[in-house]
Amino acid sequence: MTRYILSGGYPWKAPDGGKAFFEELARGYEEPVKILECLFARPEDAWTKAYVEEQELVARLLPDKNIEFQLARRDAFIEQIRWANTIYLRGGDTAALLAALAQYPGWEKELGGKTLAGGSAGAMVIAKYSYSIDELALEDGLGLLPIKVQVHYRSDYNAPHVDWDNADEALASYKEKLPVWNLGEGEFKVFER
Repeated sequence: MTRYILSGGYPWKAPDGGKAFFEELARGYEEPVKILECLFARPEDAWTKAYVEEQELVARLLPDKNIEFQLARRDAFIEQIRWANTIYLRGGDTAALLAALAQYPGWEKELGGKTLAGGSAGAMVIAKYSYSIDELALEDGLGLLPIKVQVHYRSDYNAPHVDWDNADEALASYKEKLPVWNLGEGEFKVFER
């Protein structure tokens, strides 16, 4: 069984600053909890800064939790998944993340007993279908979860370009009938499969 956590984006925008989300990433594992931060959805020159900022945030929110982090590397991704308890696909460009993950056929077969979390673009990749508020278009994900998802739901992200009512209708009627999850800033949902 794999535990999936989908986040609407920007966990720190939750009322608790993201504490519940990061507690969920670490839940159920013996310490030290091993979290693999995957930033393949972002330009590589931005990885280090985002990685360090996330570690600092988690240290502030969960000061009593022993967590080891690794930054996902293209040359060791499968080995790092095997090392990790939780793999966290951070947000950015959905197409870039899909293209990067396509370089590792079968990577998802390594997820048994682990947690796969996705924030924003990461959530869109995990779901079967999504509505991209960057592209203002419907997109296909990997379908690791048989759901449809909208991230940054009803936020000011890409405002005023997003017509949320149109996005709701388009996603609900896209291809096949599946549950739709609308996740706002800082909101997350846990699935087990």
